[in-house]
Amino acid sequence: MSEVYPLLETQEGLWFAQRLDAMNPLFNTGQLVHIQGALNMALFEQAVNQTLLEAEALHLQFREKDNGEVEQLATRSDPVKLELIDLSQVSDPDQAARNAIDHDTYSPDDPTADTLAVEQLFVLGGDRYIWYRRVHHLLIDGYGMTLLNNRVSELYRELVEEKPAGSPLGSYASVVADDANYRQSSQRGKAAEFWQQYMAGVPEVVSLANGRAVSVSRFHRQSQLLPAVLLNSLRQRADSAGLPWPDLVTALTAAYCQRFIGEEEIVVGVPYMGRMGNDSARVPAMIMNVLPLRIHEPLPEQGADAFFKTVARDMFRARRHGRYRSEQLRRDLGLLGGHRRLHGPLINVMPFEKPVRLCGVETELEILSTGPVDDMTFTFRGDGENRLLLEIDANPNLYSAADLQAHQRRLLSFIEACLQAGDAPLSSLSLATQEEEQKWIRSVNQTEQVVPDVSLPVLMEQCFARYADRPALTFAAEVGGTVQTLSYAELEQRTRALAQQLQQQLQTGGAGNDQLVLVSLPRSLELVIALLAVVRAGAAYLPIDPAHPDERIARIVGSAKPCLALIAEDQRARLTAVSGMPEALAPGQWQHSPDESQGSLPEVDLANLAYVIYTSGSTGEPKGVMIEHRAIVNRLEWMRTQYTFNERDRVLQKTPATFDVSVWEFFLPFISGAELVVAPPEAHKNPADIAALIRRFNISTLHFVPSMLNVFVAEPSAHGLAVQRVFCSGEELTQGLCERFHQTVSAELHNLYGPTEAAVDVSYWQAKPGDRRQPVPIGAPVWNTRLYVLDEQLRALPAGVTGELYLAGRQLARGYLGRDDLTEERFIPDPFVNGERMYKTGDLARWVEGGVAEDGVIEYLGRSDHQVKIRGLRIELGEIETVLMASGLIEQVGVLVQEGSAGQKLIVAYPVPAESYDETKLLAFARSRLPDYMVPAAVVTLPSLPVTSNGKLDRRALPQPEMISPQGRAPIGETEIKLAALFSTLLKLEDEISAESDFFALGGDSLLAVQLMQRIQVQFGMDPGLGALFENPVLAELASLIDAGHRETDNGLQPVIRLAQGNDNHVPLFVVHPAGGIAWCYRQLAALMSDERSVYGLQAPSLDQGQPLPESIDALAMTYVDHMLAICPDGPYHIMGWSVGGIIAQAMAVRLKQLGKPTGVIAMLDSYPSECWRAEAEPTAEEALGALLAIAGFIPEDYPKLKTREQIVEFLRQSGSPLGALPPVVLDGVIRVVLDVNRLVRGHYHQFLDADLLHVCAALDHQDSELHPDLWKGYARQLDVVNVPFLHGQLTGPEASTQVADILLTRMKAVEQTTD
Repeated sequence: MSEVYPLLETQEGLWFAQRLDAMNPLFNTGQLVHIQGALNMALFEQAVNQTLLEAEALHLQFREKDNGEVEQLATRSDPVKLELIDLSQVSDPDQAARNAIDHDTYSPDDPTADTLAVEQLFVLGGDRYIWYRRVHHLLIDGYGMTLLNNRVSELYRELVEEKPAGSPLGSYASVVADDANYRQSSQRGKAAEFWQQYMAGVPEVVSLANGRAVSVSRFHRQSQLLPAVLLNSLRQRADSAGLPWPDLVTALTAAYCQRFIGEEEIVVGVPYMGRMGNDSARVPAMIMNVLPLRIHEPLPEQGADAFFKTVARDMFRARRHGRYRSEQLRRDLGLLGGHRRLHGPLINVMPFEKPVRLCGVETELEILSTGPVDDMTFTFRGDGENRLLLEIDANPNLYSAADLQAHQRRLLSFIEACLQAGDAPLSSLSLATQEEEQKWIRSVNQTEQVVPDVSLPVLMEQCFARYADRPALTFAAEVGGTVQTLSYAELEQRTRALAQQLQQQLQTGGAGNDQLVLVSLPRSLELVIALLAVVRAGAAYLPIDPAHPDERIARIVGSAKPCLALIAEDQRARLTAVSGMPEALAPGQWQHSPDESQGSLPEVDLANLAYVIYTSGSTGEPKGVMIEHRAIVNRLEWMRTQYTFNERDRVLQKTPATFDVSVWEFFLPFISGAELVVAPPEAHKNPADIAALIRRFNISTLHFVPSMLNVFVAEPSAHGLAVQRVFCSGEELTQGLCERFHQTVSAELHNLYGPTEAAVDVSYWQAKPGDRRQPVPIGAPVWNTRLYVLDEQLRALPAGVTGELYLAGRQLARGYLGRDDLTEERFIPDPFVNGERMYKTGDLARWVEGGVAEDGVIEYLGRSDHQVKIRGLRIELGEIETVLMASGLIEQVGVLVQEGSAGQKLIVAYPVPAESYDETKLLAFARSRLPDYMVPAAVVTLPSLPVTSNGKLDRRALPQPEMISPQGRAPIGETEIKLAALFSTLLKLEDEISAESDFFALGGDSLLAVQLMQRIQVQFGMDPGLGALFENPVLAELASLIDAGHRETDNGLQPVIRLAQGNDNHVPLFVVHPAGGIAWCYRQLAALMSDERSVYGLQAPSLDQGQPLPESIDALAMTYVDHMLAICPDGPYHIMGWSVGGIIAQAMAVRLKQLGKPTGVIAMLDSYPSECWRAEAEPTAEEALGALLAIAGFIPEDYPKLKTREQIVEFLRQSGSPLGALPPVVLDGVIRVVLDVNRLVRGHYHQFLDADLLHVCAALDHQDSELHPDLWKGYARQLDVVNVPFLHGQLTGPEASTQVADILLTRMKAVEQTTD
């Protein structure tokens, strides 16, 4: 009689995890032992089988009760035994064994139906064997596997050498009893209290890569034995520090993770055996736990030993309470659902794992799998004396194989450096390897380029002469108004005349010597003439926005001390009254014709200033950035050459002159022979006006800050516009905006980056259609420019690590006008190039592999301080705080940028009011001294400002203002109201539940989740599935999902069905139905791909008997392509079909080519051309019914007794297949499609496909037939054949789907990278 036990607490989390991800085979733990020598097979078999009998957990069976509870049965009715498989006569026994092992390892198991433990011995011949063990994690953990290995070794030695083997393995019943006792003990309550305190205030979990950490069916692995010298150093250092070596390894790896992630605190996971001090020490079972370990950034002065001991102390405390389950802790902390995590990377040190010893033979242990890999796992296997193996396993959706190799090299280098550095602070050690330092400091910055050694006026004067008769400058005061145009010759005359006048006015022997001329003019011909004239006169221009408050203008004038001003007539009276304003000339006073007797204009040195632009200052004072000619000439010459600007270009000038992007708009056309079209003064704020200007003047090039581009692409009149290139800078450009742009406008889109302090832009990246990188890179350095991503000690950081971005090279500003202190602070010596400077940007960034010239590109990640950009304008929040404090109305203030309801950035002020406080007066004061974009959009008064432990303003603790905070609402609509009632009943809540309530945050757990799904099925007649609840735990989201389910046709026979919702950053896969017309057979394949991309099934329209039968395969292909284009307007288009579906897929690809659409992977699962079937007899109704079995994943030939409709339907119903629940009318539709497919195939003649074709061949079939993939060679540009070890009818089953998914995902990624 079987013993019946409840699930152990250690099993509960695993049970529900595998329920949520039933197709994931990695819930198995597997290993191989390679054996070489004279193994006594009979005695070995005896030893293994005896061990299996003693290991009671390996015989467990599971069953789920109607109420959702799960119990396990300990039975020996069909005990697991060693299976002997003789491959010695096979031509390649090693490969045959590996194929069989892979097939078993990557086949998911159902704990309620399948055998959960496998033991096999493969006989390879020549005294070579492979011993394979695979056990589901519900039955055993890693330590349990070691117990099994050790016991087999003991028993085999006893049998061979007749030595006592020791006591048998322990009883599973003792583990069950111990688990029950712990659940009821006070020890568990104390553990819960400890973990609540330990995890209080824990930061959001972050990892070594961006993206959602969700386990998948395969993982990457990188392994390396630690060199003996390093192993010896590790033991010596552990001894000197008084620590166990496993704790030292954990601390070192945790320090590496913290340094790589770059946060002040991270949380790693540390497995805990859970066997010390209880009866489970000799019991193979699932006992282990994973404990969260908080790792704080070491203090700069903290010695390494102190850090190591802190980590070891925390691990010791955690282990004292280590039996408290991580699943329960997630529940306690409200981390269930929504992919919220308890910890990041896993660090698993396994000192108990030693080589398997079998007397008389040599052995080598190979670990295949230890469980699902959500993120990254660092495993150290070995005794630390003779051997220590580092294995890094990682989720392929988050990390590439190259990432793993880099982490392995870098981690071992970091450990070696730590061990060699003695007790030096860990902060003194570089994270990057020497090779990485060379790459990210030297290689990527090899941007040396010869640039003409002349000033900006010389470059312009060359074009004035070369293009004298061509139009140079065009302006219309209104969008549709009269146009004024100057030729290059006329522009030369006007600017030379004004330059001469400026020389005379300044009376200094020329307006050179870095004298400043203030320019405050609206957008006009006169503005352009003024700027060109100033630089031709040898002076530098200082742009001022006349719309700025007088007080701000006065501060800039007082700081810059300009010698002369060029001011619009209507602003002259007001601006000349500003304190410190110099003599001003209005356009009506300018000379229009040059004085030929005056001689040539002065030569301008490359070291002279070209312009000074003021930006926001953190102290409250704006700061003037001084740019020399050598810097701006480099920037303009790079852009002219990089983007091939010439006389055929028309550039739209719409950026305010006070924003440094305007510099290239103003001057680039005049060194390229292009025409500059100046927008009317207010046109840059109106997207319809911009669209009209583009059309009217046939603009080829223009610039947007991303926030304005977002508005522009939403403008109806912008749709269908075509320009040559659009540049973006000033703010972060998002991937979503790139997609919307390319759907709206036909143009190249270029993302540029650079601060005012480095002559506009220093990096560039083309955001091509279909490029789904997020964040969008800012690219690689421009000519004669170096980009560094450094840590706080100014050391190079490797790819993927966030640091501060530093700029160096020819384009750096001279500094800040009149602010030597600030110049010295921000422009510091370049530690990598003697005698040169670099600029500290305050921007966070990281290098990523690949990109321009495949060297690598930069991703911008935000500001390191509280300086921000809004609408492309850089704002120091400190300046706003200074102005608000000057009002006298408040005692303290903090200023923060919050996100509004529409995702926009809003400035929010948090003042502590003084007695005289009045919000209206405070904002009026701000408006009188700040530009409108710097005036707070909301004000939240506080009694005091929250501060951190070191007394700084705690910006994270500042609340959202009501105007932009999400508001909870009551449930509305029948579905939300019913769901709220179910939440309340199950969770026993008395308080009202809002539509934003999270099921798990309210106290829901995995068992209650099962019960909720059962009640939803009764209440709403549908079961969204546990996975849907974990993805959508919020009431309103779950209600929407249920409503969406009701809106769709219940029978699942729509022409297009979504089989999997995946990552929208990847284009979907479209799968074409086989002979039965239904695409449900691909559901397992779709589930395997859902972490990466969506999968859509295309189904036969003639399933609906009200629809006519299709005329031909080509007609079907046209219909299906139309469906695809409606879902995914842009390609590349990936299509796959099984059997008849492959024939249709080839025809669809031909149709796409005819439409000029890009094809991606065109795949067929064991499909063969139409001519192979022309002589086939038409199928009978019985054969058509048999197709239902194939669609459901069964092989019809395996069920010869299933002949009638009733027998097949009943079989499908009992097997749990959805097909078993089809109403009769639907079954009639399937039979109708099957019978008609024969006609369609026989009448189809293939057209040549000018693309590659992938054929996945069922290698176990067609061995004696004439069917082979080469039959497709005449119908495609190239044929790629992949053989898989399955029959034709097995290709959509779980085992084959795993292999097919890997094949397709690899090829789809390769295609998309090629098209980027």
